[in-house]
Amino acid sequence: MFNEQLPLDIAMAPAPSLSNFIEGENGELLATLQRMLTTSMPQFVYIWGESGVGKSHLAQAVAPIEEGVPSFNEFCTHYVVDDVDTLSEEGLDRLFALMNDVRSHPGTTLLTTGRRSPAEHFVRPDICTRLTWGPVYQVKPIAGQMWQALTEQAKARGIEVTPEAEQWMQTYLPRDIKELSAVISEMDRELFVMKKGAITVPALKRWLKNKAG
Repeated sequence: MFNEQLPLDIAMAPAPSLSNFIEGENGELLATLQRMLTTSMPQFVYIWGESGVGKSHLAQAVAPIEEGVPSFNEFCTHYVVDDVDTLSEEGLDRLFALMNDVRSHPGTTLLTTGRRSPAEHFVRPDICTRLTWGPVYQVKPIAGQMWQALTEQAKARGIEVTPEAEQWMQTYLPRDIKELSAVISEMDRELFVMKKGAITVPALKRWLKNKAG
């Protein structure tokens, strides 16, 4: 019997996109990011929220996340910087330069993410001011909607999540929508091989045991 939450190493998770992000109360944010991708307006967006709400998913849906802060490149249109609040002083200097370069090049965009609101002045003033050059959104956790959304994802794939399996997932798996969506995706493949149509507790335990090797 598992007695703690299990970290998941999802090697074949579906590529993050705006379309596979579970919307919840984040409809306006998703619409803004879609507009950013298609029209490069607004040029700047900052999103913040607690760990596990999907900030990195949204960042990767806009552009690849690089290690550290990318340098401006005239051939690149969309930039992202994840976890602004963890940057070193050198990283903040690079971000300052990138923000200025993006602003002076219409048609380019920058999405930044962090765990805190700019209103908390959590970072030095020159960066904090620039985080508000465009819209600022708190990524709202979907909480109780999450399990309904995951069940709907499963139904869309033609599979059922038994009530016992849903309870087990709520108890033992991380409450991270990206990882849970990846579980549904991988379980779908496993059930196809097994020629079964329902996610059950035994199936979940067998799948995790196989992943653990």
